[in-house]
Order: sequence, then structure tokens, then C-alpha cells
Amino acid sequence: MSKTIKNYGFPTHVINYHHWCKSKFINGVPCMIHNHEDSCRSSPNNALELNSKQRSHSINFVSSDYESLDYDHYESELTVREEKLNGYRTVVASNVIRWLIYFSIAICTAAVGIFIDTAIEYFYDWKYQSIRNCIDVKHSMIECLIIWLLFTVLPTIIGCSVVLFMEPSAAGSGIPFVISYLNGVRIPRMTAVRCLFVKVVSVVCVCIAGLGGGKEGPLIHIGAMVGGSVVEAWWRSFRNSPGQKSIGPLQNDRERRDMMAAGAAAGLSAAFGAPVGGTLMSLEEGTSFWSSSLMWKVFFCAAIAFPTFNAGKNIQFTKSTNDSDSVDSKSIYFFGKFNETAYYFSYSEFPVLILFGIFGGVLGALFVNLNYRLSILRMKYIVSNRKKLLESVFVATFVTTSSLISMVLFENCQPKIKINSSNVIQMNCPAGSYNEISSFWLHTQEESIRSLFHYPIDAISITSLIVFCVIYFILTELTIGLNMSAGLFLPSLLIGAAWGRIVSIIIHYYSPDFIINDPGKYALLGAAAQLGGIVRATISLTVVFIEATGNVQFLLPLMITLFTAKWTGDFFTDGIYEMQIKLSGVPLLVSEPPPLTSDITTEDFMSDTVCAIPHILMVGKLVDILNTTKHNGFPVVASKVCFCRTKAKEHKCYGLLKGFILRSQLNVILEHNLYLTPLHDENYCTKLKLIRNSMYTCEDIKLYQRLNIDEDERSILIDLRPYMNPSPYIVRLETSLTRTFRLFRTLGLRHIVVINNTNEVVGIITRMDLAKFRLWRKATTMGLKEVNVY
Repeated sequence: MSKTIKNYGFPTHVINYHHWCKSKFINGVPCMIHNHEDSCRSSPNNALELNSKQRSHSINFVSSDYESLDYDHYESELTVREEKLNGYRTVVASNVIRWLIYFSIAICTAAVGIFIDTAIEYFYDWKYQSIRNCIDVKHSMIECLIIWLLFTVLPTIIGCSVVLFMEPSAAGSGIPFVISYLNGVRIPRMTAVRCLFVKVVSVVCVCIAGLGGGKEGPLIHIGAMVGGSVVEAWWRSFRNSPGQKSIGPLQNDRERRDMMAAGAAAGLSAAFGAPVGGTLMSLEEGTSFWSSSLMWKVFFCAAIAFPTFNAGKNIQFTKSTNDSDSVDSKSIYFFGKFNETAYYFSYSEFPVLILFGIFGGVLGALFVNLNYRLSILRMKYIVSNRKKLLESVFVATFVTTSSLISMVLFENCQPKIKINSSNVIQMNCPAGSYNEISSFWLHTQEESIRSLFHYPIDAISITSLIVFCVIYFILTELTIGLNMSAGLFLPSLLIGAAWGRIVSIIIHYYSPDFIINDPGKYALLGAAAQLGGIVRATISLTVVFIEATGNVQFLLPLMITLFTAKWTGDFFTDGIYEMQIKLSGVPLLVSEPPPLTSDITTEDFMSDTVCAIPHILMVGKLVDILNTTKHNGFPVVASKVCFCRTKAKEHKCYGLLKGFILRSQLNVILEHNLYLTPLHDENYCTKLKLIRNSMYTCEDIKLYQRLNIDEDERSILIDLRPYMNPSPYIVRLETSLTRTFRLFRTLGLRHIVVINNTNEVVGIITRMDLAKFRLWRKATTMGLKEVNVY
């Protein structure tokens, strides 16, 4: 069967769509039959070995290593009995516990943020005092270089080692993991306590070392991990108590997803002091399902985390807003309060805002493209842990040498009266002056951003800004991708604020009255353009910037700049997180199905390798099925014969659909001999508890372990009807890809059963079958492609 792949703007390319039993060729490249989570995965390791070369050179693949979460509510005869017997009192108790869990997530996330912030400030101040003592007191550049290297290399080694040897999943900002999990992809070690610990240690080390990575991105991941860990801790505390009935309905992937979304919002809220922005970021970048109830819960969590974090840091909410408060001291506003002159925008400046957005989008696309190429090189050449550690040490050495060399070569001296900061070095400058570029390298990232926003226009020369901007762009490019916990929010803001201030100085030089001698607003817009050009978020970033500045008058300029930056960046590349997700092969389902795909039907892309089991069968037969297949889902049919076959050319029926059941549920039924006792009101609670536990905490090792059963029990008949879902989601062979995609993603499904006109099972659809269809864009053209699945 031939289908046409659309190429909007150019002649079409024709590609043959074959069923799963056939090999596929996409753009002349052979695509192996993939072993996805619900197909027979007889040798996934071999598939990974065979295709490791292709995977390390391309983002055009989907990995079969990932499995889906099931965000649909589990329904069966067991849950129906639970609802009837528990009543509305249990519903009220569950709601109370749910709100308490959200409150706990907010407090715990804020507490972790306080610890990270305090540790960074303490060690960074120690680092600054030691370097200043060597330069300004001892006047020894050699000793300064040694001490600076120690304060950079040692934290780098620690931060990289804990990730490499304790928890590799803690590397990076973690935001792609959060996006993938909220989208419905099961990410291993997502809520592991050790991963949380390593993440915290590594991000502190990155900031102490002064690498081009910030703590704001990892705080979002940390918040999500806290959300998952807290809900699991609550469940364990109620596991053997009378409150088990109340916590039971919260024990599913859907509730955990909502609480992890709230934790991610709380992390951003604590990082930037932006509860509304954190809520919108969770909506815009992560959660695939949204409702007013969920939005209220997420906002509640973010709103609690914000004042808790501020209270823990002893921030005075009524501080004055002079320059010193805006730059060095803590303020309720992350970016500090701007002068009143910065609030004024005229219509004549709107073209400048658009140009800012275009430049930020181009620079962001350049950053993403370079990071992609660098990631490919790392995947190809830097494979062993030893090489990864040496790479981190090299980057740390580059930080120290480039910082010190720039301070020596560009000795621009400024009088201290122009700024209100003590964290500067005199170096070779006269008394009462300081080395200008040292204010960047010896400040924390937050202080450097505030200085770019609030220092007078003549406080920093254009030469120092250019030198810092170029070096920090390279440094950030090298840091993002190291095996350390590092985010790019603050580095992007620093780069953008630097070139934004450069533009403001140039404009002020040729037109002094144009910006009223206040470069802060253009530094802010440059920061927004740079971050928007890399991340490609719009609404949430606009609100984050408004909350971080404390002034809504920046709304229109920020909106124009961010939207222009996003559109410009999308013209060239994907966003940084989309690129990282594709490099990992995560089967992410985007918000909308590919356009013009209504002529592609389910029979073109479904998997017809289905193992259907009858609703009544012998225990021995069921054990044999589980031991010989790797399917995670089984349609239950009205038949006396178990159909478990290889793919055929023609669609064959597997039996009349009666329901659907998961492997994890079948494992529990067999392991705990639930089939030996009939279902009644006295034992349904125990059975439901065991099944929920298996769905909530199942691991691959347990999921696919070989089951053993006594020979005398093999002939016992087992009735699956009390445990199966009697009304699974179904589509017909004629259903379009567009409709199937929307149904699957909107409801957060794991499987969709394909039936024919007589309600007989003919196939099954999983996330892999949909994620392989991607819309490609290149400048003004776009088209549909089907990527490889390994």
C-alpha cells in the first residue's frame, strides 16, 4: 500500500507504508522493525547495538527503550465495588489528603531551593574573598591562578563525579525529562531520592565553579522530583493504616503527574519569584492535559513555594528600591525594581523591539545548532566516564584562564562611586577604582544580571561587555551538555542582557535622548530575546519577566520581543529542549497531530502483532504467554483459543473484544494466587491494593521476570473479567491518524485497540506508532516524515 508524504511548498515524496511485518524505507534509508513496548521485544539490546552508529549521528529516530505511562483511570469490577462501599466520605477524605500533599510539595521544594541558594552564596563568597586577597593584598597572579583553579576544578570534579558514578540521570537541567514525563513517557529514576540528592550537589558545584550553568533549570526538575517523592512518601505512610481507603484513589500515574507538574511550577516559582509564570510554564511546556481544577492546584503549590522560599532567605518585602537594593541586596523581585525612566516606551521604539526579537531568535538558533553538533560529537567520541570527567575539567580550566586573562588584558578601570557593590577587584587600577570586567566573573549570576539591568550607562564600557558576552556564550555552549546538573536560564539571561546593554550604549551614543540615559530596559529585552530564542517559550516567559520586575508596563514590549524571537528561532531550528528530547529518542507526542494526515488510517501504522487472551483460560496457559512474550497490554476476547501469532499480510481477527488488561495486573493475579478465591466484598480491597501497587511501582526487572507455578495449579481456570477494564478505548481500521493522535494524547492513553466492523480485535496502537510521524520544517517548507524506531 502506498501513501503520499506531504511536502508543503515542494513536490511530494512518495513512500511505501508497509505493515509491521515488512521492512520500511524512508527517504532511501532502511528502517528496522522496531521493538516497542507492546510488541515482542525479543532482542532490544541487539537492536540498540546494530543502530548505535545511526543513533549517534541523527535525531531522526524514536527509542523503543521508553515505555508509556497510563494517565487513564483504571476501571474494573474492583473499582466499581470500591466506589459503592466507600461512599462520599472517602471522596472528601481523598480531597483533603490531596491538598495536603500539594502543600507538602510546595514546602519541600522551597526548602531545597533555600539550601541550594544558601550553599552557593556561602562558597561563592569564600571563593571571592580568597581571590581578592591574592590579587589586591598579596599581588600574586600565580597564587591567584592556583586558588582560582582550585575553586573551579575541585567543585567541577565533585559535581561531575557524583553524576557519573552515582546517578547519571541527574545530568543536565532535567527539563526535557520533566516535559517527557508530563507528556506520558515513563522516565527511569524520575523520583529516586538518590537522583534528587545528586542533582542538588551537582548544581551547587556548577554554580560555585562559575561554569556557564545556572540553578533555575535544575530547580524545575528538582521540584518535579520532590512532587513525585512526596506523594510516594504519603502513600507509604498510609499503606498499612486505616487511611488506606482515602489514599488509594491517589495511587496512580495521573495523580502523580499532576503533583509533579505542581512541583515543577513550585521550582520555577521559588527560582524567579514567579508563581503565575511557574504555573503557565508547567502548562505551556509540559502538561498535555489541563483543566481548571488542575490549574488551581498547580497555582496553589507555586503560590505557597514563593513566600516560603523568601521567608527562608530572610527577605524584607518592604525594601526600598534604590540601586543598591536592586543589585546586591535581596528583593522580592528577582530582577530588582527598575527606575521609573525605564518604564517609558514610545511607539517609535517598537521597530527596535522587533529587531531585538529577530537578533535573539537568530542567536538562539545558532546556540541550539551548535549545541546539537557538539552533542553529536560528544556521543561519538566522549563515551567513557574518564573522558567525560576530563572534558569537565577542561571546561573548568577554560573558565579560570579566560576569566583571568580577560581581567589582565582589558584593564578598564571604573570609580567605585558609580556602583554599589563590594565584590570587585582593584587589580592594577588606582585607589578608589576597580577592574571593570571583574564585576562579571566575581559576582554570582543573579548579581551580574541585576548589575546589567541597574548600573548607570557609563558604569560598564562596551569593550568589557563585548568580551564578556563572547566568552560567556562559548562557556555556556561548552557547559550545556556536560555530565553535570546545569541549566541555561541564567546564562541565557546574562548573554542577552550583555548584548542588550551594548545596543543601548550604541543607541545612546548616536541618539542620547532616545533611551533617556537608562539602558536597563534594553538589557531586560535583550535577556528576554536571548532566552526566548533558545527556549522558545512565550506566554510563560512574558509573565515570569513581569513578575521578576514587578511592573506590568513591560507586558507589551516583552510580548513583542518574545514572540518575534520564537518565530525567528523556529524558522531555523527547534528549541533547545525539543532538540535534546529528539536526541534522546523520547517518543514525545506534540500538542497537535501533523497536518494533512487524515488520509492515513490506522491500518497503515497500527501493530498487528497482538496477543489476545480469552477472558477465561487455564493458569498454565496464561503463565506461558507471559513467559514467552514482552507485551505490556493484552486485549481480552471472547474465545477459547489464545491467539499469539506473528504478523501476517492480511488483517486477521483475534476474537470479539471483551476488555483489556495489563501485564502488571496479570503478574499480581498469578504471584498472589488471586484466582484461588472468588471476588467478594471482604477481599476486593486487598486485591485492588495489590493491583494498584503493581501499576504504581512496577519495575522492568519485576515486570518481565519469569513466572513459575506448581504443576497442579496449571489446569485451574482463571476468570479475568473482575480485573480487566471492560471498556477500553477503541478505534476502527478506517480511523484517521489525526483523530487517533488527538484521542491518544488528550486522554493520556497507553494503548488503543483497533477493531473491525464486527468488534473483533485486529490490531493495537501504542505511543511508538504515533511518535514516529514527525513534521519537519526547513525555512519556508515543511513536510511529514516517518522516523526510524530502534
